[in-house]
Formats: sequence, structure tokens, C-alpha cells
Amino acid sequence: MALGKYAVDYEQRVNYDRLRRERLDRAKEQLNKSGAGAIITWDEANIRYLTSYYVTTPMRPAEMQCVLLPRNGEPILFGGGTPSETERRMPWLQGRVQPGLPPFKVVAHNEDHIAVQVTVDIIGKLLAEYGLEKEPLAIDGTVCGVILERAFKKRGIEVIHGKPILDAARVIKTHDEIELMRITCQNSESAFAAIAEAIRPGIRECDLVGIGVKALYQEGADHTEDLVCCSGYNTNPYGWSFTDKPLRPGDLVYIDVDGNSYQGYKSCVYRTFCVGKATQEQKELYQECYEMIYGAISVIKEGATNHDVALKWPDSPQYWGFKDWAEVMPYAVGHGLGLTLHDPPGISRYMMAVGLPPTELKVGMVIALETYAGHKGGKHGVRLEEDVLVTKDGYEVLTRWPVKELMECWLPYN
Repeated sequence: MALGKYAVDYEQRVNYDRLRRERLDRAKEQLNKSGAGAIITWDEANIRYLTSYYVTTPMRPAEMQCVLLPRNGEPILFGGGTPSETERRMPWLQGRVQPGLPPFKVVAHNEDHIAVQVTVDIIGKLLAEYGLEKEPLAIDGTVCGVILERAFKKRGIEVIHGKPILDAARVIKTHDEIELMRITCQNSESAFAAIAEAIRPGIRECDLVGIGVKALYQEGADHTEDLVCCSGYNTNPYGWSFTDKPLRPGDLVYIDVDGNSYQGYKSCVYRTFCVGKATQEQKELYQECYEMIYGAISVIKEGATNHDVALKWPDSPQYWGFKDWAEVMPYAVGHGLGLTLHDPPGISRYMMAVGLPPTELKVGMVIALETYAGHKGGKHGVRLEEDVLVTKDGYEVLTRWPVKELMECWLPYN
């Protein structure tokens, strides 16, 4: 169940000290397994995982913030604003907030650039202080990885790929992470409630996106992606955007509350609505989509694989009127959820077709499953998505907005 969001004295809710401690413990466990002496990450989700520091959207492209985690030490945050102010607000980082590294992504084109050299000097000195200068350094989350690898190599420091280390830490959610994901799914229900109430002829797809985003921020979201909203002819073939198209009576409209973030944790939820009374054809198409998604959910359990889930979906791209799995990969797909919208594991028939090996599902994974029903050349398309937790008894569907039947909105006939 999703508890209240605010700190109270009468109920144990999210324990943020425990959340930070257990996330860091998992990261160190995977770092030790990797053989690296330290990892440095510019990835905003991994920065938050290691320190709870939130990298705001405008700062992400510049790669101005990063975290160094030594195997035998605590995380060091670079670029967290004014260090003294950050440490005042985040006392668990006391003494470990440093000014930002040079913005090498913006200015450097090779490993000999002064911005890269200064970065390597600073990190190299810290590695030496921890006695790790002879051990591999894992690098994650920067588009300048090749440049940095060359620069560190010239200093005698081996570089390895860091993403698998923190992916392995984050894929299994702790108790408090799961509670935060329940809350973010709960927030998506507020968005759908506002959207469903607003659906009527004349309102535009972009209007519904704005209504949904407003509802999410009113619920305390710290970020959200643009919602997907497609109606009428925009629902077939499948697309994921929104336009200024006005809704009309009889339109189907599917909406994805995607990237909705609470305390960093994401939900991704599709629902399909009808503007007014639905036809029998629309109801049957909806039922196809519902059976497709819940057939896949039914096999989720510890020890099953991502391939077991994908095998519950149509066995040929011809189902959607296409010849190649690559063309319909988004039509029936699954992806992990957590501090990013797309975490491991990935699930699709396309992944099986290209020969990717299976991934075993484990207790504590959270997976979004999304399916599409719509016939090539048809007038309508239906999209549904649920967020599912793998439990010791099988699974728990975290998303609660009604899904069993096509929801009809704007019913002046009643």
C-alpha cells in the first residue's frame, strides 16, 4: 500500500536515512565485485542514488556535477552548488562536497585539453589519497568517456565501463525505494483523474498534457517528462507524442503519464479513454490490448525470465501488419523502472529475435509492461501499461487506475 507522503510521528513511512544507507551499501557491494578501486559518475540518476543530490534538468546536458565513490571511502560530490550550503542542507555529505570540475564536455575535444587535464589531476590526487591509484577506475554517465579514458591511461590509470556496476546495484529495489514507487504510481492516478474529468470534444491533446503535468506537480513531483497524448487518427499507427489536435466525439485517446518522478523515482502508465460512448469495435480492440498485457503479467515471478514474459505476446509482427520485429518493437515492450524511466531488464520479442540472452527476474525488480492493439490501416489504436513489482509470491501491480474496461468520458447521455 502507498502510505502518506509527509513525515508524521504516528506511523513509519519512508525512512530516508535508511534509504541512503542501503542504496550506498548496494553500490559498494557491486563496486567490490567489479574489481574497480573507484567509480566516477556524471549520470544524474546515479548521482542521486549515491548521494541524494538532485541534478536539475537544465544542468544535466552540461555534465557539471559528478560523484566519485572510492571502494574504501564515502561518496564525494563535485559541483553541488556552494559546498558549504550543500553540506548544511545535506549533512550526510559533510566534508565531501567540492566545487565542480572543469566543464570539459562543453569545451574539450581531445584528451590533452586543459579542462580534461585538470579533471584528471583532481581525480588522480583523490585516488592516491585513498591508495587506489593503481586500481582500475570505472567511468559512467559522460559522453566524453573515450577522451577521459585516454587521459587517465596516459597517467597509468586503467579505465573500465562503469554503467553495469550501478545498474546492478539499482535493479533490485529496497523497501523504501518500493514505497516511493508506490507513491509515484499513486500520483499518476491524480493526473488521470484530472485528465478523465477534462476529456470532452474540443479540448486538445496538448491541453490534456498540461492538465496532467499540473496535477503531478501539485502532488509533489520533482520532475516529469512530457506526457504522451494521442487521439483519433493519431492512435493508429502507434505514436508517442502530442499535438494541438482537438478531441472529437467517438475518438479513442491514449495517454502515458511517463517519467512522472517523486523523490527521483519514476512511473510509466498508459491508459486509453473514449470520448463518449464506445463502439463494439473499440471495446473489442481494448479487450485485445488488455488480454495482451495481463497475459504477460500472469507469468511474472521470481525465477522467470524476460523472455518468458515476451512469449505471452503475439508470435509474429504480422499481428500488427508488419514484417520485421524491429518495426513493432515498441508495440509490446517492457522495461525496468526506478530512478530512470528505462532501467534493466528490457523485454520484447525484438530482443529475442536478435539473440539477446534471457535475464532472470528477481524479487525487488520493478517492471513497466506496455502493449498496443491496432490493426494496420485501422481507425483506432489502444495502448495500456502497468507497473509491476516482482515479489516472493509472484507480483504486485503498483498502478491502480481502472483498466479492466474501456473508460468512457463525456457522457451527456447520462
